[in-house]
Amino acid sequence: MPTLQYYPPTEEAGGIVSQIPGVRFTEVPVLAVDGPDGALGPESAGALMHLHMTMVDEEKTRAFWRQVAITLKAAADAPGLIRFIAVTDGLSQDAVAWWRTVDDAKAFAASEVHQAAMAEMDELGFEYTHFAGLWQLVAPRERHVICDACGSSTTMPADSCRSCGVEIADVFQQRNGARSPA
Repeated sequence: MPTLQYYPPTEEAGGIVSQIPGVRFTEVPVLAVDGPDGALGPESAGALMHLHMTMVDEEKTRAFWRQVAITLKAAADAPGLIRFIAVTDGLSQDAVAWWRTVDDAKAFAASEVHQAAMAEMDELGFEYTHFAGLWQLVAPRERHVICDACGSSTTMPADSCRSCGVEIADVFQQRNGARSPA
């Protein structure tokens, strides 16, 4: 099986991207949580949630991050959650969650822990701006792996190359093998 690696963008690519008007390079923390279906890839998502917020008050921001921690702890066990990733883009905070279905996302939104989080947000007003949106998959696509041994394409999820039989590395399976859905 191949060993998955991380290779940062090249200086050449960085130079080209830096010519794009308005481009930002920021050192960002990334907060990522895999749900019960975290062994699945993005092709298994039927719904996508996007959250956005900005902050203006340090004390309220501390309360916000505490509530995020509580809510994410519950979301990590929520049926249908595949993955949640939050990033900071300068002064903007954004998060995306992949859910198996819109109903799964709505069920978590209706859960006691999420309702408590929303009530606290409304009561304390700890976000300066807030947006939440939920989208349903319109055009499903497959995820493919190009075999490093023979160069042929295999549709994921799969354990081995459809042409030569070499074992395939799937980052989601490797990270979440113990939590693999039935």
